[in-house]
Amino acid sequence: MEHTGHIRIDRKVIPYHLKDKKVHLIPNNTYACLIPGEIREKEVIKGATTGNREVAFVGCRYNNNSLGYKALVISDCNTGLYSGITKFDRICFEGKPVNVFAGPGRAFISESGFDISERMKSITPKKWEDINISSQVVINSDRINIGVNFSFWHNLKYAETSMGDAIPKFTLEFQKAVNIKRLPQIYLMVYDFFCFLNFCRNIYFEKITLQIKENDKFRTSATVYINSENDDDYDRNENTSIISQDCKSYLPELFKTVALRRNQKIYDNFYIPKNSKEALTVSYEKFLACALSLESEYDRLYPTKKEDNNLYADVYEVFQNSADELEMLFIAIKENKLTSEEFKKLYFGKVDNEYNSLVKNLSQTKKKKMNGYCEKVKEALSKIDYSLAEKYKNALTNNLEYIQPVVDKMSRANKVEFPSVSEAGKKFAEFRNGIAHGNPKEIEPLHVVLYEVARALIYTMVLKQANADDDSIKNVINKLF
Repeated sequence: MEHTGHIRIDRKVIPYHLKDKKVHLIPNNTYACLIPGEIREKEVIKGATTGNREVAFVGCRYNNNSLGYKALVISDCNTGLYSGITKFDRICFEGKPVNVFAGPGRAFISESGFDISERMKSITPKKWEDINISSQVVINSDRINIGVNFSFWHNLKYAETSMGDAIPKFTLEFQKAVNIKRLPQIYLMVYDFFCFLNFCRNIYFEKITLQIKENDKFRTSATVYINSENDDDYDRNENTSIISQDCKSYLPELFKTVALRRNQKIYDNFYIPKNSKEALTVSYEKFLACALSLESEYDRLYPTKKEDNNLYADVYEVFQNSADELEMLFIAIKENKLTSEEFKKLYFGKVDNEYNSLVKNLSQTKKKKMNGYCEKVKEALSKIDYSLAEKYKNALTNNLEYIQPVVDKMSRANKVEFPSVSEAGKKFAEFRNGIAHGNPKEIEPLHVVLYEVARALIYTMVLKQANADDDSIKNVINKLF
């Protein structure tokens, strides 16, 4: 895309030239071209194109010569014909990932039969209520209708062979109008959702539009261009991704579960490969990222006792305050530089002082209860239980009915015998620890199997958080892994 126009910054009108997503500013000060100046930030910078379309850059960093942005919004009509593009009621996403999710082929009824002597068998578009999807979900303070909306276009042109198009849009309709300042956040919610659906991160939407609601009808007001890489090697289909019919019953919960992650400071989605080619390979970095994701996902689905019990949480915090020293002691024990007795003397000696001050003014009843918690934590730490092994084992035990086909398929493909559940957890944790401590073993076929099973476990736990039923989980795991 290339165009020119002008923007307004600090009450100054500055011409710009946009080409290949790069914006060059054209200041009227000769010296500004030689001295870029300091980098400044602004949420929204407005202006107009040379063709008299309203334009807005969102999430801006700029100096005298150039402007970086996260999203660009261009009005679909000339400036002044309608109210501005500052707010919108609905945002629509189109492209290959949406097509796979919605399935244009399911939008028609195909006439049955084999006799085509007089004409080809007809296809008839289904009714809107049979193909469009709408589900309400509350995310933070927003009440949103998410779903799929189809458009049909008949082609009557003589020179073209297509009979028409069935175009699905993935839409987010907000109960209250939304400011365009939030476009980067909303885009990432939808991007993360489609990454999860497709088990790949090379997601690109060919068209994003904003709509405003007028008399219960939606009118397209602007087009959005996200400043990101256009990765066009997307190759997923209805057999290798989660489609609307797979998750229709729990779509709102699934969207909420995945879309809220960035808001909750959860960024551990690197167990999802960039593309189909990368999905077939294992590396130390990918194994480590997968292990981190497994641990955090396990903690979210199976909360620890400290989250439900204030007294236990107080004791836990005492131990957690010295976590850095604890990690060093764990490494020393693993390398046979420290005995169990030395560990107790060094670590618990420090903790006891802090713990004693914590319980000093408590009643005998509460003190007795907290003493019990303290002893349990000490016992667990004394055994040096690397929690990843336990989490892998427990996750596998709790979800084996969904994961068993993956275990069998991967074991056959790699010609290995899958170990017992408990042993699998230990081997997974041992390999991860070797990577984390800088002395990794060579990647063997069993590690490949353990890695793929871990990714399937992560998906299973996310689907459980989204209240997916058993059959849906089995179907999804079978398709993706």
